[in-house]
Amino acid sequence: MRERLKAKPSEVVCKYLFEPAIVEDSKRSFINMVHLNLAHVLMLCKQDIIEKKDAEILLEALLELKKSGPGTFELNPLYEDYYFNIEQYLISQIGIESAGKMHTARSRNDLHSTISRMNVRDAITGLYPELLELRAILIKLASENKETVLTGYTHMQPAQPITLGHYFAAIAEAIERDYQRLTEAYKRVNCCPLGSGAFAGTGFNIDRQYTAELLGFYGPVENSIDAVASRDYLLEFSAHFATFGSTINRFANDLYIWATDEFGFIEVDDSMAACSSIMPQKKNPITLEHVKAKTSHLLSAFVSIFTCMKGIPFGHCRDIGGESIHLFWDATSQMEAILELLNSTLKSIKIKQNNMELRANTNFSTVTELADELVKKEGLSFRIAHQIVGSIVSDCIDSGLSAQEITIEMLNNAGKIYASRTFDWTQEHISMVLNADYSVNNKPSPGSPSPEECETLIQKLEKSLDNDVQVYHNIVKELELSSIRLQKEVVQVIKIVRD
Repeated sequence: MRERLKAKPSEVVCKYLFEPAIVEDSKRSFINMVHLNLAHVLMLCKQDIIEKKDAEILLEALLELKKSGPGTFELNPLYEDYYFNIEQYLISQIGIESAGKMHTARSRNDLHSTISRMNVRDAITGLYPELLELRAILIKLASENKETVLTGYTHMQPAQPITLGHYFAAIAEAIERDYQRLTEAYKRVNCCPLGSGAFAGTGFNIDRQYTAELLGFYGPVENSIDAVASRDYLLEFSAHFATFGSTINRFANDLYIWATDEFGFIEVDDSMAACSSIMPQKKNPITLEHVKAKTSHLLSAFVSIFTCMKGIPFGHCRDIGGESIHLFWDATSQMEAILELLNSTLKSIKIKQNNMELRANTNFSTVTELADELVKKEGLSFRIAHQIVGSIVSDCIDSGLSAQEITIEMLNNAGKIYASRTFDWTQEHISMVLNADYSVNNKPSPGSPSPEECETLIQKLEKSLDNDVQVYHNIVKELELSSIRLQKEVVQVIKIVRD
C-alpha cells in the first residue's frame, strides 16, 4: 500500500490527519462504503473484469462485514484512511488474492468523491422532514390567524394593519423557496463519480451507469476530472443553508421582539423558556435566542468551504477531498437544531390577539386608510390627502391622542388648510375607516392581508407543500428501490456461483 514510501506515516500526520478522518468515516460512512464496494464488485463481475468466484467471495465477506457493523475491526491510522482499513480487514479474512481485486478499475479519488456525495445526500434527505414540518406549522398558524389583526411595521415603526395569518404566510412562502433551492441542488449532488479513477478514467471496460443506478444516483458525473475535482455541491448547499438562515434569523427576531413585555404579542411555552438565577419574574425565550445565533454558524460554514476551495487546482488534492467538507457537517447539525427548536417553539406558542388588535387600533397604523378614503370618496389627489392626514396625526401626537380619537372636526380643520374645503362625513364613518379590521378587509388587491386573499395564499402554499412532500417521498422511494436492487443482485451472483 505504501511501497513507494520508505517511512511509515509520522505520529503527527496520524494524529491530526489520518486518525480523525478515519474515525469520522467509521461513524458516518460505514454503510455507504459497504454498499459502494458491493456495487463495484457486482459491476466488475458483470463486465467479466473479475471472475464470478472472486466476486462471490468478496460479496459474502462484505455482507458479513455489514452484519457485524463498523466496530468489527480496529482502526489503524497507519493505513492512511478508512477504505484501506476496510481493505486490510478483508485481506485478513479472505486473502489478498480475492480481496485485492476489489480495487480494480477505481481509485480512492473516485471512491471518496462518491462516498462524499452519498453522505451529503443522506444529510440533506435527513433535513427534509423537519423543513416540511416547519412549512406545515406555518401554514396551520396562517390559517388559524387569517383574521387576527396585527400591526405591520416598516423601519420598525407602526405602518399598516395586516393579519398574523398574512405574516405567517409570508414566512411560509420564503421558506418554500429555501426548501426548493435545496431540492434543486439535490438533483446536482445525486450524480455518481465512481468509475472516474484517479481523474483520467480507466482502461477497464466498466459500466458506470450500472454502479450509479445500484447506488441510487441519477447517473454518472460525465467528465472524469470534474467527477473527482468538484465539490461545488458543498458550496451550493451551504449557501442555501445560509440563505435559509437569513430568513429564519429575521423571523425569529420578530418573534423575539413580540415576546417582550413592551409588545406583548406572543409568549413562548414554559417548556421553551429559562428562568433567571436572581430575578423571580423572568421568563427568557431562550429557544429564539439560540435559533437566531445558530444561523450565524450556517454562514460560517459557507465561508469556510468557499475559502478552502479558493486558489487550488481543479483536480484532486487533500484541500478539496479532506478539508473542504469539515464545516458542512457542523452546518447540517446546526440546521437540525434550528429546525427542531423552532418547530417545537411554534407548536406551543401563545398568541395574544387582544394586545395585537389594541395596538393596531391606537398606534396610527390605520391612517393610510383614511387618506385612501379621501381619495376614493372626495376625489382628492393622494398627495393632498396625505397632507391632511399627516397634519392630523402630528396634532394628535402633540396632544397625546390616539388614532381612535380623531374627530370630524380635526378632519375638516385640516381639509380647510390643505384642500380649501370640508367634508360631509359622520363620526361613525371616520371611526369605521380608522378601525384595523376595516383596513385589513378593505384590501382586495392580490396578495394583500384580507382574509379572502390570505386564504388564497394559504391554498397555494398547501398545494406546493403537498407537491414537495410527494417529491420527498419519491426521493426516499428511489433510494430504497436502488438498495433493494443492490441486495437482490448480490444474492443472485452468490446463488449463481453456489449452484
